[in-house]
Amino acid sequence: MKVILNNFEGSTTFKQALGELIEGAETLSVAVSYLQVGGWELFRDHTRGLDLPKMRIVCTDQLGITQPAAVERAIHSKVQIRNFVGNVLYHPKVFLAHDRNGRPTRFLLGSANLSTSAFSTSVEVSLLSEEKSALSTLNRWFNDLFDRNSAAFTPELLKAMEVKWRLAAAQRARNRLQVRGQLVVSAKTRAVPVAPEDLDTLEDVLATIQLPIGLLNMDYAANNVRNITKAREVMANPTLAHSKQQSELKLLGFMQHGKLTALGNAAATARSNADVARLWCQWLRETSDPELREVNPKLLVAKRVFPQFWRLKKDVRDHFLANARHPSDRETLQTIELLCNARQVVQELSLDDIRTLSGLLQSKRVPDYIRKDVADYFNNKGQRGWETDDRRIVPLAWKETEPA
Repeated sequence: MKVILNNFEGSTTFKQALGELIEGAETLSVAVSYLQVGGWELFRDHTRGLDLPKMRIVCTDQLGITQPAAVERAIHSKVQIRNFVGNVLYHPKVFLAHDRNGRPTRFLLGSANLSTSAFSTSVEVSLLSEEKSALSTLNRWFNDLFDRNSAAFTPELLKAMEVKWRLAAAQRARNRLQVRGQLVVSAKTRAVPVAPEDLDTLEDVLATIQLPIGLLNMDYAANNVRNITKAREVMANPTLAHSKQQSELKLLGFMQHGKLTALGNAAATARSNADVARLWCQWLRETSDPELREVNPKLLVAKRVFPQFWRLKKDVRDHFLANARHPSDRETLQTIELLCNARQVVQELSLDDIRTLSGLLQSKRVPDYIRKDVADYFNNKGQRGWETDDRRIVPLAWKETEPA
């Protein structure tokens, strides 16, 4: 028997223990209270090579912590994942390894759920053992749990679970961000360490981020036509456009086969950037998704990002529109734009919540599964285009073209 102590010098961590657990194993049986996207992705990375269709997981939606997106990822991976259906509180953390004959070989029993914090800094205590009597008991217990006290995650269950999770996650995120905001204010010049609770906040907020990350302007081509003003300059003399400009105007719907489209002709004679933005947004609304995908798949990203902006709280939208041209706090505005790629929880956040969240997103503690995409946004397209008025004009144009 081996004692596992996360975040304790000289001890084996939960992540290391998981590696020892699966040595020589073919698959796992897992009973945890909750499952988060970041925890699931880390778990998948550390159990790569196991037989996923044979893997069994039982979790619960009782506390509104298990993220529907995490369950969907597990289902997509062909794992047998089920929901506890008993009338009592479900709170186990059991990891049971099986060999190719289905025999239990080793177990990890303790406090860790499948979360990012469990794989990093949270205080966790577990036992790793091969004790035969305990293995036999745990195996019988899990088989009974899986066969008699759990049920499949149906589309209907996931939909109901999503409603419940959104309400609980939004409340958790707001509470944690308010507490952290107060700590940051009181600390003044000192950096406030990122706590396990902050990692859970990032988990809840980022769980529904959709990739690729979209922007609140017209920067959906490449580097030659990044804004409305440049697009108008090229469309004013389309015959002089070089091949890269033609290609990028095509990606935005303004050009086809070296000639202006109906949208392009209308935009070329428009009187202002705002008029061009309205024409473009109207075209996005009226063009079917298959047609847009054929022109440029990124246009579908734009089509989902713009309405998300208008689902954010009013103080958040007003701040963004008032400051997008000359931002004094770029990171807050970038965070608002980034959150337009998410659903559910972010719609409940206030401007103060988002300011606090912005600091967390810069802390390098973003969950592994989305860290690169978030960093790429802040370091690349999220950095450019703020010198124009496009991030105010385009969201307003989307709202103005909304059907009555």
